[in-house]
Amino acid sequence: MRALNVLLAFAMSIALALAVLEGGLRLFPAFRPLETVNEFHRELGWAKRPGAVARRTTRELDITLEINSRGLRDDPLATIAKKENTFRVLCLGDSFVLGYTVDRADLFVDLMEGWYRAEQRRVEVLNAGTEGYSTDQEALWFRRYGKEYAPDLVLLFPYENDIYWCREERYTRFPKPRLDAAGRLEARTLTDPGPAPVLLRSAIGNFLDKVVLRRLARPAADHAHRFQPAGREEWVFSEFAPLFHAEPPFLADAVARTRGALAALQADCAGAGARLLMVPIPSESAIQPDEKARFREIGLAGIPDELWSPDKPVELFLDLGQELGIETLDPRAALKAAHALGGEPLYFADEWHFNPHGNRVFATFLVDALNGRRVFPPGHEAIGPGSFPAPAAPGGPPAWLCVFAVLWLLLGGSYAYNYRDEPAHLAALKVGALLLVIFAIVLGGGRLLAAVPPSLAPYLVAGFLVLVLGFVAVKLGRRLATILELLRAFTLRGHWYLMPLVVVLLTVGSLLVVAASSPLIAPFIYTLF
Repeated sequence: MRALNVLLAFAMSIALALAVLEGGLRLFPAFRPLETVNEFHRELGWAKRPGAVARRTTRELDITLEINSRGLRDDPLATIAKKENTFRVLCLGDSFVLGYTVDRADLFVDLMEGWYRAEQRRVEVLNAGTEGYSTDQEALWFRRYGKEYAPDLVLLFPYENDIYWCREERYTRFPKPRLDAAGRLEARTLTDPGPAPVLLRSAIGNFLDKVVLRRLARPAADHAHRFQPAGREEWVFSEFAPLFHAEPPFLADAVARTRGALAALQADCAGAGARLLMVPIPSESAIQPDEKARFREIGLAGIPDELWSPDKPVELFLDLGQELGIETLDPRAALKAAHALGGEPLYFADEWHFNPHGNRVFATFLVDALNGRRVFPPGHEAIGPGSFPAPAAPGGPPAWLCVFAVLWLLLGGSYAYNYRDEPAHLAALKVGALLLVIFAIVLGGGRLLAAVPPSLAPYLVAGFLVLVLGFVAVKLGRRLATILELLRAFTLRGHWYLMPLVVVLLTVGSLLVVAASSPLIAPFIYTLF
């Protein structure tokens, strides 16, 4: 029995260590488990789960995705039937259209609809974007579900990585359907991969995958979806193949299948009486000159600019549209002009999707371009002036100020109560000064991390923790041996049920002892709490 208790004590110690490591790694956005709204779909590979809600937080954003009962990121729809005398626009695309980096108030799909409402047009804009979809899945979604919405106009927003994934049978862990060069669906059974592995649903698993395993693996073996450009030793992701002037052999099949998917969607739109219009979304490096240099080093391993162009994927979609007779719109000039005008970025630095400003610029382009194409029939003219809803103004004081005030009140009151021989105003000043230093460390550290490349942020935080904990170890000195002996005694005696309490008490007590011994280090230790 004692041996079992000792084993349980060891297991409890390991569990506590893993729990602390998991909590610490979740402080880094790069390692947090990513919530998803997707689920397996036996025809499409995956689709948005009706009623799903997921929150995405990174150092650049904090948004919530809410999916309605019809599987769309849109307003609730009691019925898919179109209201009388309503012109319905259906938007097809991937994460750009889904808008998984912005709130709906900042998403170009909803901004367009807000503009039309301001004009008092009877126009409805529906969002059918799904994260990770390539052009073939968008065409198949329209065939399976889109026709039922009886759209008058279908807007397709392809992106450069759609081309490569049109030839693949899997995307991440999900299987996906494929269309051949003639637009015919390949006969193949898609199998549910089940839930994601437990490790990848944890910060520890993400850390091991992104930092340890990928660094130990050889570049060629890191991912199956890599290739070597002609005459180069570097390995780059295959989805970047459409950017290269010397096209790798496998790209011909990808382009042929993309053409087949466009032809299939074109035929289905014609059969449904909907007008199809394609708007290729350019990458950040095609719009912002500074991003092209950054992408060359990060995405293309330093391959010279003369071997590739960020405009090639957009040009490919425009050429396919012309070949098939699909109407197209090219947003590059409008996006470049908007960026050049004020220099404000249109894309997130890390997420490579439109930021709120980029969505607003893109929505403005779409509204103007659709008016120029006269897509709205008689009876749907604008009655009033159009405008986008004003961005929501932040209400009330910042959250950190409220937290600061509450902590100052509670801790200041507690300090004054326990040290009654000191003047009350002096107690308030001491507590307030300490809190100011702690908040400066937290907020200043956050701004510092936001200013450095994402790849360096974990190492900066790790270095800070090593310095603080190293100072703690030095200050504790011989007490460390006593602490370790105490932990050893509890473990060998099998007191596993006391291990969480012992660890917490020893940890908090040790940090408080060190904090009391050094006013300089005290704010940093209190920050750890």
